[in-house]
This record gives sequence, C-alpha cells and structure tokens, in this order.
Amino acid sequence: MYSLVSVPYYDHLTQCYKKVIKISPAPPPNSPLNAIVKRVGPIRLSPFQVDSTFSGCGGGDGGCCSNLAQCCNLLITSVHDKHHIMCVDEIPTLFQFLIMNGFKIDTSITKMMQASNVKLSNDLICFFS
Repeated sequence: MYSLVSVPYYDHLTQCYKKVIKISPAPPPNSPLNAIVKRVGPIRLSPFQVDSTFSGCGGGDGGCCSNLAQCCNLLITSVHDKHHIMCVDEIPTLFQFLIMNGFKIDTSITKMMQASNVKLSNDLICFFS
C-alpha cells in the first residue's frame, strides 16, 4: 500500500513555493509508478536552510543515498514531463494515471486516517494499492 501526501517545496528555477506530491514507500523496479517518481534529496524550503541530519547522505547536495527512508524524498512528476514536479493542482491527472495503470484508491483507509487523532506529518491525499 502506498500513501500520497502533499509537502511544501521551493522551486529554485522559478523561485516559487508550491505544494508537491510525495509517495511512500518506493515502488518496486517493475512498477509503472517509476515512470512518474523522481528521487530528490532533502527538501529545503529555503536556499539558506541547512540540515545536519542529512550530512552523511551525499553531503546534503540533493543527491540520494542507499538509505531512501532517511535521505531521499520520492516526488511525483508530471505524467507528460519527468523533469516537472507535479503540484497538488494536478491531482486529477495523477488519479487518472493510477486508475489507468490498475491501481485502486482506498477511500475507506484514507477517510479513517483523515478522521483519526493520529495525524501524518504532512497533509494526506490518499492511500492506494
């Protein structure tokens, strides 16, 4: 089962903040999800932000290491352009991709977690499998 959450992201190219979509856990190598997943290093909300917890993970230069849980964020990219990180405004396109590739959005677990007193650290979009 996968989760999709929205996370804040600073786009260095446009110098704008946007909410992007993060997936967890990493899909297996043969999954169609890999066509729209991009591994990025620690998400910094400012070019001045330094996080020492990532010092052993590629020097904090945005590279990913072998420990995905600590070092890499798996962000969803545009279905049409792997270099463009998908914003939450494009969720309908993402859902279309998931359904066309045989994934099922689990609305019951999603609703249960949204109503629960236990909250994820980021805004939950949905669970799917």
